[in-house]
Amino acid sequence: MSTIIDLGKLRFLYRGTYNAATNYELNDVVSYGGNAYVYINRIAGAGTAPSTTSHWSNMVDGLTDQVNYDNSATYQKNDLVKVSGRVYRCLQTTTGNTPPNATYWVLFLDAFKYKGDWDAATAYFINDIVVQSGLSYIATANSTNEEPPNASYWTVFTEGFKVRGVYAAGTTYQLNDLVESGGNVWRCKAKTVGNEMPNATYWDLYIQALNQRGNWTTATVYKKDDTVTHLGQSYRALNNHTAGASFLTDFTGNNHWTRLSSGQYYRGGYADATQYFKNDLVTTGSAPNLNLYMNINDHLSNGTNITDGTEVANWQTIISGQFTTSSIFIAQSYFFGTMN
Repeated sequence: MSTIIDLGKLRFLYRGTYNAATNYELNDVVSYGGNAYVYINRIAGAGTAPSTTSHWSNMVDGLTDQVNYDNSATYQKNDLVKVSGRVYRCLQTTTGNTPPNATYWVLFLDAFKYKGDWDAATAYFINDIVVQSGLSYIATANSTNEEPPNASYWTVFTEGFKVRGVYAAGTTYQLNDLVESGGNVWRCKAKTVGNEMPNATYWDLYIQALNQRGNWTTATVYKKDDTVTHLGQSYRALNNHTAGASFLTDFTGNNHWTRLSSGQYYRGGYADATQYFKNDLVTTGSAPNLNLYMNINDHLSNGTNITDGTEVANWQTIISGQFTTSSIFIAQSYFFGTMN
């Protein structure tokens, strides 16, 4: 009895990439998912995938680059896919299981992907880098509409600042936004809308400065560190406020201002029920023999005459009975105190 031997089957025959419609025989070799498989079933057949161990044997492991991950695609063992900046290797046949699912994928190459400004509608993946108000954040978990600095999904990658201009009550500010108010620059500490500086929960003073606002006027909104001039003297705002009808009340009663620099201001003849400030100069008497007085207390005058008991303690006599106003007088400086 004779035996017929097919000499073609004494060696492997490479058949290219696996095709479910092709009929495969013993020792046929195909590429599938980056690996090489050899057909081991003695009965030829089609439609049995190389992942079926009764028909195929893994001959050589390899890798196949599938570029960007597609949730609708079917991936085989050793396929490589990119998800943002990371590359993953497939562990077994899968469809619809997005990396980093540990059952189907293992991290093959770690990297980053810059995604620009954070956007609520964008899906972000691990190691994506976004910018939010001057800070760069790196994603620590997949997310959509989870805004930095949410610590469950993001961590600070690099720290910076974003200049946002003059403060506006209706604007949303983020961590490390720099905002100007009253001449100062403030750094935002946490996301906020409508919480005006110097609210310490949301703002730190970053640069202190002064903002010159000209002459003080009633009903004007002033910010901390605004400066004004009133009757020849300069003042700095201690807090945010709206000016009242009386500067003296705002200054001595409400503590809205502190004096920056003193000057001398000639106020003319003394008058009752008038706001006077330190170093104001007034006259009493009749020309040409006037009396010159300098005010030593910020106050509202309370006396028909400057020498009344209710008023006299607020004034220092500079010249008595021999004073005549002139242009030379305007150019002089007067001091009250003890000379050593």
